[in-house]
Amino acid sequence: MIASCKKDEEQLTPSGIDDTYKVPQGNNAFDQTIVSYYKAYGTYMLYKFSEKDVYWTPTGFKKPVATNGTWSSGAEVEQSDPAYVAAQLALIKSKWFDFYTDKFLKQFLPVKIMLCKKVDSVFTTYVFTPVYTASKGTKKVAAFYNYDNIQVNYGDATVSSMTTAEQRAFIYKVNLIFMQSIFARGLCAPTSDFASSADYMSNVTTLAQAYSRGIIMGTSNISAQSDWNAYITAMVTYSTPQLNASVANTDSTPAGMLNTTKDTAGQIKRRYNIVRNYFISEYGVDLQLIGNATRGL
Repeated sequence: MIASCKKDEEQLTPSGIDDTYKVPQGNNAFDQTIVSYYKAYGTYMLYKFSEKDVYWTPTGFKKPVATNGTWSSGAEVEQSDPAYVAAQLALIKSKWFDFYTDKFLKQFLPVKIMLCKKVDSVFTTYVFTPVYTASKGTKKVAAFYNYDNIQVNYGDATVSSMTTAEQRAFIYKVNLIFMQSIFARGLCAPTSDFASSADYMSNVTTLAQAYSRGIIMGTSNISAQSDWNAYITAMVTYSTPQLNASVANTDSTPAGMLNTTKDTAGQIKRRYNIVRNYFISEYGVDLQLIGNATRGL
């Protein structure tokens, strides 16, 4: 089995940019935990940072801005309150890091993890009366990704009062964002046996046709890479019972993808096992356990 999953440090070190960070950032007991993570994974966990640290990319700043009332996508963040960083680190460990092996984290964690007390996703919303007007909308999220960093929420008093539902939502969001950051950085290509196990050259016009080939990404611009990403995403966001439920083959979500209603030829289950077993064999990580945890299983 051949694959090209790797951590590409060059991609994360643009020339001419001061990207040197230092830990510890203080003398708190939790600073030693942060130092230990840096030594293990080469990742800076920062509770003191600048806007440049969060928003800079090679194509410009990605801080949300308004143009004629329409807001660009992104997140607004604030640094964690040091009084709650220890609890936030414990949350990150139990609901994120503990799902993975050291090998996986060393390979795939981004350069920076921003410890925040606020991570608000920004979007454009509209007021219809008395005048149709575009305005700013925000929504608290557990995590957000930008270029070389992941911004993580709950660095405030709310970390100590999270409900079970909020903890499951945290598992869902932070692990989904982690996977999306891996995809965006181009760090994990499909294995050769996965890429060769479906026909991506012929046109696909319906979801039923795609499912019969073992393709779950949809019907537009199909590719082995996008499909590989879709399988990974399904595992970390849907539980085993959800994947095995009977769902109509006109449904485009991963729900029911392992049931014969969608998987009429058994191709989805076969390719699901290729992806799942690859990460178990190569990294000792069962991605499906994450999707199960989002539903309390």
